[in-house]
Order: sequence, then C-alpha cells, then structure tokens
Amino acid sequence: MPDAASRPQHTGGRPTPEMSAQLDRQILEVATAFFVEQGYAATSLEKIARMIGCSKATLYRRYSSKEDLFKAVVAARGRMLLEEAEAVEASSTDPLVATREIALFFLDFMLRPETREAYRIVIGDGHRIPFIADEMITTIGEPFVATISRLISAAAAAGRLQSTDHEETTRVLMSLVTGWPLQNTMLGQNCMDDAGARRQFFDRAWGIFLSGVCPRNST
Repeated sequence: MPDAASRPQHTGGRPTPEMSAQLDRQILEVATAFFVEQGYAATSLEKIARMIGCSKATLYRRYSSKEDLFKAVVAARGRMLLEEAEAVEASSTDPLVATREIALFFLDFMLRPETREAYRIVIGDGHRIPFIADEMITTIGEPFVATISRLISAAAAAGRLQSTDHEETTRVLMSLVTGWPLQNTMLGQNCMDDAGARRQFFDRAWGIFLSGVCPRNST
C-alpha cells in the first residue's frame, strides 16, 4: 500500500494546481489500495486521510462520502479501459484486428487485482451502493460496448464477419473472452494469473467467436 512519504510537500498557503492534482492522484491511488486490500466495509475516509497525511476536511472537500470516493475509483478504472479502446479504434485500419486487440486488453484488464476487487465490491456490496452498478453501466459499459460495436459493424460492412445485431455480437464476444477466467479468478483459483495461460485461453475463445461469425471463405 502507498505510504505517506510520497505525499505533496506543502509549506503553507494555497496549494498550487500541480500540488492539488498530485494530491488528487494520491487519494485515488491510496483509496484503490484500501478497497482492494481491506474491502469496502473496512475502508473509511479517515483511514485514507491518515495514510496520505492530509486532514479529513481536505478529503471531505473532494469526496463527501466513501460512496463518492469509491465511485471515483471505479470511474478512474473505467477511463483507463475506454481510453485504450478508443485509441485502438482510432489507430487501426482493420476493424477485426482492432476488435481482437481490444478484447485481449479487456481480458487482461478485468483480471488485474484493482479491477477484479472493484468488481467484487460492486457484486458483494451492491445493496450498500446500488447506484454504482447503474453508473458503471452508463459511464463505462455502454461506451465500451459502443466502441466494439462500431468496429464489428465496420467489419461486417467489409464482409469480414456476419452480424446484424452488433451490440449482441459484442456481448457474446465479451462473454466468451472473460466469462470463465473472471469466474475462476473470483473464486480464488487464479488459473489465469499466468500470461501464457491467459493468451492460450483468449486465442481459443477468439477462434470460437470467429467460427460463429465469419463467412466460410473469410480469411
């Protein structure tokens, strides 16, 4: 877990924009570590403020509650996913290759400890923070599905695959790629910790996906 030694040094007066931005990053870093290591229920703003070395008032000015802070942690993870997907979409000239690249990144991303534990909290503590799941769907899930759906639509238009409901095709692909690995990891089996095992599983899942959506003579 990050320690307080790396906190922004402040000698008095109003903090500079750089110092404020650094503190914002550290709050999210420390909060993520607490949520991952201690769980949602055992994490408090007081503990986070103490670890960072800032006052509770400073933290409460940014986040009015633990729920707001956890929402910010989830949003930060979501931005990372969406930025990667959008970058691949923008740089690729082959929509099918781009879809494969994003799907592989998605598998790795979902199995990272920070993402996995945030997902576990949403599932296990959803009754405490019911708005989080809805917000994840709206701000992360739907834009991510839309990005892949556009790529699948482009691949279909080019005759690379067969798809009429591109959102449904996207969801089938994501289920194939992450369904078993995520379930296995959430159950503590950790069979997908090894990068080679993940890649082998992904290649098999991608092959099954292609066998269902590609025209017979497609390459």
